[in-house]
Amino acid sequence: MIRMTYQEGSGDLATSNKTTNTMKFLVKVLILLLFLAFIAYYLRASFGDIFQQLGQTSLRLLIIVTSLGMGYLFLEGKMLKETVAPFSQTFTTWNGMMASCYTAFYRLITFGTGTIFAEINFYHRKQMTVSQSVGVAILRFIFFKISTLTIAIIALSLSFRELYATSPSFFWVLIMSILINAALSVGLLLAALSIKLQIGLMSLCNRFLKNEKARAMVDRGNIQINALRRMLHETMQNKTVLYKVYFWSIGKILAWFIIPYACLVSDYPEINVFWTIGLISFVTVIAGVIPTPAGIGSFDFAYLVVFRALVGTVDAASSLLLYRYATFLIPFLVGLIYVVSTNGFVKREPKKIE
Repeated sequence: MIRMTYQEGSGDLATSNKTTNTMKFLVKVLILLLFLAFIAYYLRASFGDIFQQLGQTSLRLLIIVTSLGMGYLFLEGKMLKETVAPFSQTFTTWNGMMASCYTAFYRLITFGTGTIFAEINFYHRKQMTVSQSVGVAILRFIFFKISTLTIAIIALSLSFRELYATSPSFFWVLIMSILINAALSVGLLLAALSIKLQIGLMSLCNRFLKNEKARAMVDRGNIQINALRRMLHETMQNKTVLYKVYFWSIGKILAWFIIPYACLVSDYPEINVFWTIGLISFVTVIAGVIPTPAGIGSFDFAYLVVFRALVGTVDAASSLLLYRYATFLIPFLVGLIYVVSTNGFVKREPKKIE
């Protein structure tokens, strides 16, 4: 009788979790649609000019933008290879590139909800433990934030007087966005490294969870968290690895950040490459504090607001579409080919002896 009651309760819990996940997904889709509708309204008078502009895009520019998009993937592959080098000698630059594309594919088809799980799954199937896979995903996220903040802070330090004089409200939005992004990165890293936080969570679980199966799951989770903390701590102590990862991370960010300059310089020869890189870093930092699925909508809106003031709505929107082609469509298409060629799964390699 007790067994029947437990199974029934488990079914209710599963149904509740499924309903909650469905509601979260629908809310994310709604937010995405609202942002896209707002952007469409914002551009409603310029659609014809935008598509006419895109139709006039030269093959040379398309090749340049494609090359920069592929360059980002290559540099990210190098960065991931260096990140996992201390505990996986078989992980190649190609694996890192495919990890990025595999993640990009699932980011789009799941509206961002499956991103982290896809990334962890890829690493786990490349001879890494779950804790190592989670650690690599955390470090990739943190170094993306740190690299973007580095460029944004340098750009801000070189132009803060002009920026404040031109638009004080934008200046303070940028300052707050930089602080929030920095706090998010530091907070995530400290949370992953904090043994006090882990002890606190385990104490709460032991206090409120009395079921043997639940406690066994908590114990397994505790072991994984211990391994994750050790992995992150060892990586953070390896200065050579950190410098290499930071170098490649800056490189991959610049590959994307040069795209607006490449798109606009022919029509606006007076545009400075360093200034456009600074502007796109501002856009990325601001978009990073707006919670939208997969970053779609928030980035686009911030991009249009910032670059519209520089080159007008039509050119800003057409350069945005080319930027999205390089940063979203290319990784997605490569990820799609990879998923199809592997029958929807990452090939599991022989597990290493631990």
